[in-house]
Amino acid sequence: MTTANSYDKAHELARAITKSEPYLDYCQAKKEVEKKPEWTSKLLELRQRQAEFNRAQILGNDVPKETVQELSLEFARINQTKEIAEFFRAEAAFVQMFNDLQEIINQAIESGLEA
Repeated sequence: MTTANSYDKAHELARAITKSEPYLDYCQAKKEVEKKPEWTSKLLELRQRQAEFNRAQILGNDVPKETVQELSLEFARINQTKEIAEFFRAEAAFVQMFNDLQEIINQAIESGLEA
């Protein structure tokens, strides 16, 4: 396979991803959430708090149990909104598909290196 053909295949994969059901569902769910700025704001705030929590864990900092409980409760609260719950579901499905594709590519590369 030539280098140019590899790029063609990458573009073909990108087109397939953007036409896939998980991607289209995610885009639609994202548009629904974005219709209400307060939902978008709540999601961004939650994501920021999750990122801070994750950073603290990675750095080995102690995270108070209250912080974990607060994040869990906040997630449960905003997940009660049907559109937000659908966004989380669609996002998870898209991320799963994307991770699966990365794993397939990684396995092929690792197999090629071992040969």
